[in-house]
Amino acid sequence: MNSESLLTRVGLSSSWNKGASLLTFVSNALLNQLGNVSSDKKRLTLITGAVATTTFVLWKMMIPRRSKTLKIEMVSGGLPYFGHYFELLRDHQAFIKRCKKEKGPVFAIRINNENFTIVTGSLIREMLHKSRYFNFEEGIQSIIPIERALQVSYDHKYKGEKLSRREKNPVSYPIKHNFQEEQLGVFSERLQLAVDKVLSAKLNIQPGEKKTLPAWETLALTVSQISCLCFCGSKIGCNQEFVLAMANFTKNVIRIGIALTVLPNWIANFIIKRYLSVESQIDLIMDLVVPELEKIRAGEISHDQEPTYISMALDLPKAGGQLRTPKEAAFAFKSVVLASIHTTTQTASFALHELACRPDLVADLRAEIEKLDKITPETVGEIRLLDSLLREVLRYDISIFGMNHKVMEDVILSTGQVIPRGQLVHGAMFDAHTSPETMPETSHISSTPLDQFDAYRFLNAKDNNMTSSSINSEFMTFGLFGHACPGRFFAVHEIKYLLAVLIMRYNITTKSGERAQDFLMRGMTRFPPTESLIFEGRKE
Repeated sequence: MNSESLLTRVGLSSSWNKGASLLTFVSNALLNQLGNVSSDKKRLTLITGAVATTTFVLWKMMIPRRSKTLKIEMVSGGLPYFGHYFELLRDHQAFIKRCKKEKGPVFAIRINNENFTIVTGSLIREMLHKSRYFNFEEGIQSIIPIERALQVSYDHKYKGEKLSRREKNPVSYPIKHNFQEEQLGVFSERLQLAVDKVLSAKLNIQPGEKKTLPAWETLALTVSQISCLCFCGSKIGCNQEFVLAMANFTKNVIRIGIALTVLPNWIANFIIKRYLSVESQIDLIMDLVVPELEKIRAGEISHDQEPTYISMALDLPKAGGQLRTPKEAAFAFKSVVLASIHTTTQTASFALHELACRPDLVADLRAEIEKLDKITPETVGEIRLLDSLLREVLRYDISIFGMNHKVMEDVILSTGQVIPRGQLVHGAMFDAHTSPETMPETSHISSTPLDQFDAYRFLNAKDNNMTSSSINSEFMTFGLFGHACPGRFFAVHEIKYLLAVLIMRYNITTKSGERAQDFLMRGMTRFPPTESLIFEGRKE
């Protein structure tokens, strides 16, 4: 292949010819000038100019012209107003397969009169990597305006601090740097106390005695008790009014967000302030946490003996070096509650429903737990089968579309398609975690197809990156890169221990003996079954 045909293939032929002509003209002009210059200083100036000009022209010549960008196309079909909702609800796997075949790895769909951009496979990883263009927090706010919900409820009392870009976030920074896997031992006793406290109150049944309970409510209360004790300390964490308020906080904020989304502002504001406000729950945070932090700041309480999130937030200096006030640190705790209790409860609930219909799996887990000298969060965390179960729950019991991000600037994907600023983008999460194309390593460690649940899938995985708290391109439930969940180690830690205690104390079943159906919101977001579970006491 000659040089001309090569240039033509890479799209540089015309630019190369123009550049070559320009270089010839410039070089001839400079040579003529050099012949007329006697001064060394002027001669050096001309040579420097020649080098700079040559470098610039060569640089422009070697940059390939960007091909014409492509628009993201809407998938065919759909009904007036409802769009593709019913097809998605009927068989989401077949629907996404059709979409990819028709439009490629990125496409647009319409659900209930709203358009959504969907990215699939490796493009989800690309989205998570380009944090400059895709913003997760803004994506959440576009769906459920949580920030506005809190403002309507509490701005008349306290607005909190405004964080600059240089600021270490008082919500995520203490979690990221103090709740790593090797640092969780300081919370062990409080975690055990929390689980025993709730189960003794809600499920104190004798061997052979049965009790039917909604899994979500019991688990939410347990997770809230764990969070309150570990994040706020024993004194505040034992306040049952506080624990119950935090267990329901996120659910109540979401209700406000829905009201703000579907109602005109003046009607929504009236209803929220009169009926839905979380003012009393935030009041409880401020009334209990602020005095405790004031005592810590005054040196009346040593937080070294019982590390807590609230003391870590208090000790985190602002960008200018000044200390955060007890009020500011206490107010940040509401965001920790929003980000952790609800999501941890959801994962634990999925896991419990998977266990309730698999008695053989429960028997295998009990056999592993019985080998332990003592059941603690640390010893339970070493059980490979329990970790395999949890990773499979996080992989398989995942929303159809998730990782919702808002586009902050026009962005060109590697496919050449442009997503305009302001667009809401969803990742096809279930498809990405069940496709052999995007899960090559995972698909080879078990004979069970990826679109089927297998609690034993990761049991014999040799790769240490295949644990329930690790993240990689084949396991994006906790996010990737800068989007990765900083609290995932603590969440996995508490879920494993909670499941182990439940397995040893109770026989857990569904009414039918089969896995209950999940609840799908708008055909896109998956929630655990609402069906109650049957708990039967057993001898430990």
